[in-house]
Amino acid sequence: MSHTILVLGATGFAGKEVVKALAGRPGLTVKAATRFPEKYTAPAANVSAVRLVQEDASTFAPALSGIDLVFLSALPLDADAPAKLRPFIDEAKKVQVKKIVFLSAIGVENVESAPLRQVELYLIASGIPYNIVRPNSFMENFAGGPFSPTIKQLGKILVPAGDGKYSLIAASDIAAVSVELLLNGALVGKELTLTGPKAYDNHEVAALISAAGGRQVTYEDIPEAALIGAMVGSGAPKAQHITWPGSWQP
Repeated sequence: MSHTILVLGATGFAGKEVVKALAGRPGLTVKAATRFPEKYTAPAANVSAVRLVQEDASTFAPALSGIDLVFLSALPLDADAPAKLRPFIDEAKKVQVKKIVFLSAIGVENVESAPLRQVELYLIASGIPYNIVRPNSFMENFAGGPFSPTIKQLGKILVPAGDGKYSLIAASDIAAVSVELLLNGALVGKELTLTGPKAYDNHEVAALISAAGGRQVTYEDIPEAALIGAMVGSGAPKAQHITWPGSWQP
């Protein structure tokens, strides 16, 4: 069966892996949504770029033209995600999209005020067939994500996490589940929490990175206020860290 699939966040960790998993598959046409389609390099002949800017609802209808399946994701740590994605869901309903798979985050179903939960609820109420995936923290957060600068520059993981253990999952595994949900009509309505096979504390993560990278990396538990200050200093709005539950995800 043929499908035309729109992948939001096509240059992010998860979206890139979804595109890669769909690339080259017979019967599938993939539209990789990005702010800068002119800079996008398609991984296969069945993939092309389309401009979509979540802050600009006028880009939604052109991006959704001819689309029947959507992999939907919010911008990283975006407290304004509901305001941006509700109009997108409305437009998707207008053009009769057959299914949306939404990338959410672990635990948000327990926090009704969480931005991603508000998007979930709007999608569920829209009447569009849907799936929701709620992964825990991305492995990629340590390699190119928010923890990587201090690892590269200082040889340290700086996180206010104490000795707590948590699971990590690769973006490629999230993509594999998401693609199965997109293409399998029997799975409509499934909401899945995705974790890795084992929980680690950050001392263990540092040891694994040290072994893989050939240089010593250590973990330092820091005050939450210090981390928020550093993130705000790098340009992230403070409201994001106050209102967004759960783990960081790209």
